[in-house]
Amino acid sequence: MFRFVLLALLVAVSGCRDEDALAPYLGPYYGGFDTAMTADPTDDLNPNQCAPGEDRALCLQSHGNPLSHLLMKLGRNAGGELTIAFYRGQAEFETGSPIYLSEGCKTSLGPSRDLELHRIDKSLDETQVLATASFPLQFGNQVLECTNSARLGASRGPAMELSLQVNPVTGASAISITLEKSRRDGDYLYVKQDGKKVPVKLDLRYVGTDGGESRRLCAADGETTIEDKEGNQAVCVMTGRKQWQVVLPLSPWGPGVTAFWGSTLTPTWYRTSGEPDVVTFHRALFMPVQFTDDAAQLAPD
Repeated sequence: MFRFVLLALLVAVSGCRDEDALAPYLGPYYGGFDTAMTADPTDDLNPNQCAPGEDRALCLQSHGNPLSHLLMKLGRNAGGELTIAFYRGQAEFETGSPIYLSEGCKTSLGPSRDLELHRIDKSLDETQVLATASFPLQFGNQVLECTNSARLGASRGPAMELSLQVNPVTGASAISITLEKSRRDGDYLYVKQDGKKVPVKLDLRYVGTDGGESRRLCAADGETTIEDKEGNQAVCVMTGRKQWQVVLPLSPWGPGVTAFWGSTLTPTWYRTSGEPDVVTFHRALFMPVQFTDDAAQLAPD
């Protein structure tokens, strides 16, 4: 019983320390996502929602509701958990009317998990990470297009990762947010050339006439030249069988008679293993702000 009470007391003290350390940094922030408006609107973190009967092709070419120029609130819920919510403007912020990260999917964020406070040197005049936390995405619309969106790399349990950075001397602070956008296998095809691995891609549109064995290989960077079976250098080459033979100086059939022959597929490609996944992210940066008397103005904190 004594041990249980002591453990509960330690947990309560730890929670109070978290609240004390984060309390000065709760409140409104201003910023936006770098993928709010991409070159292809369908890659936007919040794509345009097409109304029934609207030309879908034309609709998808527009940035419908980009996640830029947003207010964000860093706060706590009734249970003391850290929360973040996004707002279009001061009026929505003050009335507690957050926006969805994706209107069609009704995407919002759950309370923080894995909240971790980091020790900082209060005498050091530089940016330091005070806290990190994850906020799981919640989908009001559970259709597969939302829960396994092509705009989200983590198909299971996607979450926004928050990093609160502060300068204890100047009092400056900022919040950076990342959300996995895409993930693919990091292993790649390559050919060996001059003792180095040259990454290549197989172009399956071009197939040779020798029973389907020949393939078109191209340098992955579109610039490096690779060598074909004839010794010619080009960015893209066709593979082929390079004939070879071994001539024995002495043999039962007389000098200089070919005894061994064969062929090798050239260039030969290989595949790496154990390479880390290639990951891209949606990123955002939010700076603290304070509201002025003029509702249309936001003043940096």
